[in-house]
Amino acid sequence: MLDRMLISCLLFVTVTAPSARSQTDLNQLTRQEQREGWQLLFDGKTTQGWRGTYAETFPARGWLVRDGELRGELTEGAESGDAGDIVTLKKYRHFDLRFEWKLGPGGNSGVKYFIEERLPKPQRGSQVGYEYQLIDDANYIYNGEHLPADLKTASIYDVVPARKPDVQTGVWHQSRIRVQENRIQHWLDGVKVLDVDRRSEAFRRGVADSKYKDYAGFADIPEGHILLQDHGHNIAFRNLKIKELP
Repeated sequence: MLDRMLISCLLFVTVTAPSARSQTDLNQLTRQEQREGWQLLFDGKTTQGWRGTYAETFPARGWLVRDGELRGELTEGAESGDAGDIVTLKKYRHFDLRFEWKLGPGGNSGVKYFIEERLPKPQRGSQVGYEYQLIDDANYIYNGEHLPADLKTASIYDVVPARKPDVQTGVWHQSRIRVQENRIQHWLDGVKVLDVDRRSEAFRRGVADSKYKDYAGFADIPEGHILLQDHGHNIAFRNLKIKELP
C-alpha cells in the first residue's frame, strides 16, 4: 500500500515539463482550431462525452476531474481491474486525435481506438482495439523482462513498434493519432514515430503474431469508440481534442 501511495504522489505532484502551459490555456480550442473543425473530448471540468465501457454511465470511482485533468487514480495494478476503462460516447472512423498525458514511475496505460464493444463482454481484461501504448518504457517489467519494442510507448500495442527513445515518467507528453482510410500514424512530442498502412504485409504480419490473431476482422475494423485504459496505474490526461477527417 505504501508503494502505491508513493507512486500516486510522484505522478500528481511532480513538476511538469518546461513546455507546460498555464491553467487558462488548458482544454481550450483556438479560433483557428474551431474553424478547422476540431472538437474537445474533455472540457477540463466535467466527464461529459464519456462513459464506462459496456455501460451507460461514467464510473463512480477511479476516474475523476481535478485541476483541469482527467485522472485515473487507479491502484489495483490489473487490466480493467479497478474502475474499468472509459470510452467516448461517439464512434470515429477517420480522425486526427491529439492529447497530453502524464504517467507515474512503473506505470502502464493506453489510448485505444476502433473500440467495438463486441458481445459477449470480456470476463476480464480490457476491450480489444488498436492501442497507442503508454508505459514506463525503461522500468516496466513484463513477464520478468524489459519491454520489447512493440510494447513500448506510442507503438500499436503488440502489432507495430514505434521508432523512438524511451519516454520519461512524471512529465507531460504530447501524443497524436491520425487515421485516414487505412493509413495510421502516431506522433510523440511532435515527432512522427509510426506510419503504417493496414493493408501492408508488415501490419498483417504484426496482427498474425499478436494476441489479437483470433479476434475476427481485427486488421479491418472500420470504426469505433476512443478508449482510455484502466491498467491499475495512475494516469492523467488533458487537452484531448479530435478532428474528423473526410
